[in-house]
Amino acid sequence: MQPAVLQAIDTWEQHWHQTQDAAVTALKTAFPHLGDHPRYVGCDDIRLEYEEDGRGGGRVCLDDEGRANVEFDQVPNGVIAHAVNEIRFPYLDYADGPLCEAPPGTYVYECEGSGGQFEFVLGTLGHGRVVISFATVPDAVAVLDALKRAFTEHEADVTRQ
Repeated sequence: MQPAVLQAIDTWEQHWHQTQDAAVTALKTAFPHLGDHPRYVGCDDIRLEYEEDGRGGGRVCLDDEGRANVEFDQVPNGVIAHAVNEIRFPYLDYADGPLCEAPPGTYVYECEGSGGQFEFVLGTLGHGRVVISFATVPDAVAVLDALKRAFTEHEADVTRQ
């Protein structure tokens, strides 16, 4: 390759790594409980994980296209409902009103603009799941930030009781 082409590729690669680093910083800032996790052999996804008593556990992956995937388990239903209601998704499949008034079940929002899918499961035993697939980093950060604030409020409520 020509030197100018090699330099252009090198510049692009540096920018891509800076963009990935900025995405990880945004995700960790929104949900500070996330920690780095080693990459799997043959997998280029950046992986962050957390596990804490009362907060459940899960992971956030950033793929090589800059899309975020989130899987959080054992999240209190009240935390999920509070976070989702705060974000005010324009439409959740199967929800007839605020999620805090919804029965256990699976509630989904598919963003036609970005292609992201957001699934919120309210469990029958008081704990559910949050699964986000192929979301833009700003969309994933918004959900993680809302979850962090909802956890903080939930923990304050539990302490007051």
